[in-house]
Amino acid sequence: MLSKQKLKIARNFSRAASTYDQVSVLQQEVGLRLLERLDLIKLQPTTILDLGSGTGSLSKILSQKYPEAIVLNTDIATGMIHFAQMTHASDNQRYLCGDGDDLPIKTHSIDFAFSNCALHWFLTPETVFKEIDRILKPKGLFLFSTFGPDTLKELRQCFKMLDQEGSVNLFIDMHHMGDMLLQEKFLDPVMDMEIITLTYKNAIELIRDLKLTGSHTVNTPKTKPQGLLTASRLNQFLKCYEKDRNAEQRLPATFEVIYGHAWSGKSSTIHNQTIPCTVEF
Repeated sequence: MLSKQKLKIARNFSRAASTYDQVSVLQQEVGLRLLERLDLIKLQPTTILDLGSGTGSLSKILSQKYPEAIVLNTDIATGMIHFAQMTHASDNQRYLCGDGDDLPIKTHSIDFAFSNCALHWFLTPETVFKEIDRILKPKGLFLFSTFGPDTLKELRQCFKMLDQEGSVNLFIDMHHMGDMLLQEKFLDPVMDMEIITLTYKNAIELIRDLKLTGSHTVNTPKTKPQGLLTASRLNQFLKCYEKDRNAEQRLPATFEVIYGHAWSGKSSTIHNQTIPCTVEF
C-alpha cells in the first residue's frame, strides 16, 4: 500500500503525463547530459532499469543506444506508464508501475540502473539506494541525476517571507547523497553538480510549468501542510519575486543539478531473496 504522500505524487504525475514533454525542458536537457556520460563508460548491459521513467523519452534513447538490452520503464504513476507505452513502445522495452522503495524486480537481475530527475521525489533516498543495490548484478552501474538544496531558492525565499516555507520541496545535499551511496556499499561513487538557471516572464509562468510537469509540493511528516494563498498574500508573493528580475527583465529560477554514478559493490555470490510480483528477464 502506498502512503498518502506517494499516492499524491503518483496522481500528480499521472495527470501531467500528456503535458510533461511540452514543458519539461530542464528535465530533458539534464537527461541528455546524463546520457552523454555513458560515452565515457565501458558498458554492455543486457538489462536496464529506468527508474522514474516518466513519458519514456529517455528509455527510448537507451533502447537505441543498447539495442540488445531489455529496457524496463518503471514509474510510480500509472498515467506516465500508459503514456510511454502508447508513444515510445519498442520490441526491447518493458513497462512496470512500481514503487522505487520496494521494486518488484528479481534480486541481482539488472546490469544498469538509470534515473533522471526522480530521486528527490523519494522521502527516504537511502531506501531507494538499498533497492538499487539489491537488484543490480555484481559490478552493475547506477547512474542518476537529481536536484540539490539551492533548487528553486528564489521561490523558497518568497514563500518563507509569507511563513509558507513548506510550499517548496526540500532537496538533499550532494555530499550527503554520496555518503548514502557509501553506506549502502556502492563502490567508487562520483558526484558533481552544476547550476542551471531558467528565466520566466513572471512567477505565475514558473508555477504553471511546475504544475504541468507534476512537480507539486509533497509535504513530509516534518513539514506542516500549506493552505492556498489568498489574493492578498499572492500579491505579496509576486511582489517579493519581482525583486529578482534581471537586466533582461526576466525572473530567474535556479536549479542545482546533481549528477552521480557508482558501481554495485556486492560479491558474485547471490543470496536468494523472495520478492512478490517479481519481474524476470
